[in-house]
Amino acid sequence: MEEIESGKIFIAGLFDTTNNPEWEEHFNFAVSMINDHTDGWYDDILLDTDLETVVVNSDCNPKVAVSSYWDLKNQRGRALHGVVGCRCSGASIAVARIAGLENVPQVSMSSSSARLSDVDEFSSFFRMVAPDDSRGQVGGLVALLRSFGWDRVSVIMTDMQYTKDLATAFSNAWVGQQGSWIGDVAYSHTVSLTASGDVDKASIKQMLDGFPTDDPTINSRVIILIAHDHHAFEILEMAQQNNFQPDSIWVGTDAWSNRFPDDNSWMPSFPGYLGLVPYQYKGMENKNYLARFQAAQRSKGMDAITTLPTYAAETVDSLLSLATALSSLSPKQRREGDLVISALRNTTLAGVSGEIRFTAEGDRKNPRYTVLNFQDKAWVDVGSVGLTPDSAEINIDHICWAEAGCGVEPPLDKYDVPPIRLPSWVNVVIALCSLAIIFLGLKYWRSKEGKKKLKSSMTEMQQRINAMKDIDNELEDLDKQVEAAQRRKSSLLKKRADLQDVPNTWSTDTNETLVNVSPHDEQYWLVNDKLRETMGDAWISNVWRIQNHQLWNYYSFHKNRLAMTGVGHNEHLVFHGSSSLEPSIIYNDRQDGFMMQFSRKGFWGRGIYFAQKSDYSNSYSYKPGTDCSERPGAGSSEREMFLAKLLVGNEILMDINESASKAAECRELTVPPTDPQTGLKFNTVTGYTGGSQVWIVYENGRAYPDYLIRYYRGRRDPSRTPFMTKQEAMPDSKNHPTKTKSKAIPDLETGLGHSGSHASLPAPVPPPNAVTWEYYDAGWKPFDVAAQVKIDVGYQLYLTKKTANSGRVNIQSGSWTYEVDFTSMMQTNISHPNRTQRKIRQHVV
Repeated sequence: MEEIESGKIFIAGLFDTTNNPEWEEHFNFAVSMINDHTDGWYDDILLDTDLETVVVNSDCNPKVAVSSYWDLKNQRGRALHGVVGCRCSGASIAVARIAGLENVPQVSMSSSSARLSDVDEFSSFFRMVAPDDSRGQVGGLVALLRSFGWDRVSVIMTDMQYTKDLATAFSNAWVGQQGSWIGDVAYSHTVSLTASGDVDKASIKQMLDGFPTDDPTINSRVIILIAHDHHAFEILEMAQQNNFQPDSIWVGTDAWSNRFPDDNSWMPSFPGYLGLVPYQYKGMENKNYLARFQAAQRSKGMDAITTLPTYAAETVDSLLSLATALSSLSPKQRREGDLVISALRNTTLAGVSGEIRFTAEGDRKNPRYTVLNFQDKAWVDVGSVGLTPDSAEINIDHICWAEAGCGVEPPLDKYDVPPIRLPSWVNVVIALCSLAIIFLGLKYWRSKEGKKKLKSSMTEMQQRINAMKDIDNELEDLDKQVEAAQRRKSSLLKKRADLQDVPNTWSTDTNETLVNVSPHDEQYWLVNDKLRETMGDAWISNVWRIQNHQLWNYYSFHKNRLAMTGVGHNEHLVFHGSSSLEPSIIYNDRQDGFMMQFSRKGFWGRGIYFAQKSDYSNSYSYKPGTDCSERPGAGSSEREMFLAKLLVGNEILMDINESASKAAECRELTVPPTDPQTGLKFNTVTGYTGGSQVWIVYENGRAYPDYLIRYYRGRRDPSRTPFMTKQEAMPDSKNHPTKTKSKAIPDLETGLGHSGSHASLPAPVPPPNAVTWEYYDAGWKPFDVAAQVKIDVGYQLYLTKKTANSGRVNIQSGSWTYEVDFTSMMQTNISHPNRTQRKIRQHVV
């Protein structure tokens, strides 16, 4: 009650005092001015109230931040009135969870994770910045690029969770069609980090070499660099030293814009860098505060600053917004956290960083960003932008571009494509025609009769030209008819695909796209066996089945399209690692799934790569973080990859090890080569690398993400992988073989004997010693003894025509169920996703 009677308010500052000590200095200065109600600076805030504060270190470490928060609470014995901080999103998330339970309002000056916009999880959290997605920095970045008329960029990021999340958010906002505008990514690459946290120079070199600089049809001048400053400047320095694409326009995010390398001797005067930072407000409130702070510094004999440090204005405004909200309530109401939060949500304030208002999620409303340009080794303010292209206010005349110079129109994002050269025979024909006309003219020049003949010849030639034009017009009409027929055909194929049945393994009692597969499910062990075929130390943490109806229909459409062209779809079960791309972008997509827009240039050009072996795709697997949207957070050692269905169709093997010229040819592929037998392009390119067969497709829609696998390697952890084998998880599985649609086919495991529906059939009799049943797998191999008996009994039944399904029987062998067809002498593994088929024979010795 002492606080209520005395009117005291207690606010804590949780700052990274090691890396940003200046924020604490501005926080304390603002506190002193708020408590002075005679200095003319917000004198009406918290009248007759003492504002008490304390600053503690939170680093950027969630554990340190939570510990500091609890120490403050324990020292007071009750909850705080409010918290200003933290700097980093991870620390803010940790504190916001606890503060939200006690209804303690928290205002951060700089935490920008999109996750903090979840008002259900972080009910008392506010911030002076917008989230790192289309509602904030990413939206500003897209608006800036579009304001220049650009629609094609490359994206480079470092292998950190923050940068990869930001890159993913950018790709989500950039790629695809928005009205008449279509955004495209020419090239993307994730730069690896060493164990010490430095950028891997070999990875930078690989990134620079991978740019499609030799293909102007897909390359771009504009490169989005998403990295922290110490990493970004190493990448930029190496690009400069390698004379990489000198006219590149490197565009930076807040993580490195408005910052400088320790050594800038390598930097050219006008490198053409553009940067985006939170809006650097220069209005009256900002100038007033800066003047007061400068005066305070001079009174202490210190050199006065000329501009406010980054996020200093936001730090002051975090405190001001809290103080304004508390000031609107009575001393008793200030102890009611929900009332303070409601008042804060409705606060409107002319602050040091500009107008302050909050969205329903606690984010800064209507954010703007300052656009910077690097000139003569300094960042120069050249304008600002909001979240839409028409909000951009850029002084084009003030920007200096690499190579192009200063004060000129923005360079194009795309490079000029050389004009298509006419075939040499066309030039020869034109030359001959020209010579013929000249010859005719000279021959009949002096003769009146010759002139008449020349005129007649010219008239005849004109008639021929007119006739050719008529033919061309008719051909054009035919082309339009063919095009209309093709569109109609595509429409019919799509309708047919819409009627396509979904896989019988899908759950019908859920509308979720991501369906968890239990270890008690047969599919779990099929995926497990496939994963561990070439990665024996891998253990599954989670398996999710992807049930995306729109994506399945599109995949079925392509399967039908291949069938309509007379090409077998040749479906394979393959692995795909998405590298730095969040898997949800693939499995939640409603059109393409695996997209060429995110593909990179590899040994077989720019395409979508799939592998036969899991250990190969492991190198490209996705490293999930603690926050994976609809998936649970992952452990530090866990990775994710897809097990996908791939329509291979007509494939061509291209061996990159055949010769240097063949390797160079493969690297330049953008489409498969033409099949000389059909005159059509092959559907898929295949080859071998890293000990695995790989397949590359160059169009969307040819693969379906069947399962998403989360796994780890090493010793099995029972808490994540409770069962080592299928027998442990499904002890009755041998008595319950996999069900198939062919229910009329006899099951020789349970259907033959002296009782039941087949009581009249003979009991199993071992085949004569002179007869052996064999299957073909890189040579003829005998079945095991038990299978020999079952197959021979089935064959005897087939010969006597006593089977119920004309020569086909089901046989259980181990954990697999096989359908044996004696009419074609083939066996099919019907419990395996690949439905592997092999020839069989009865070998008489």
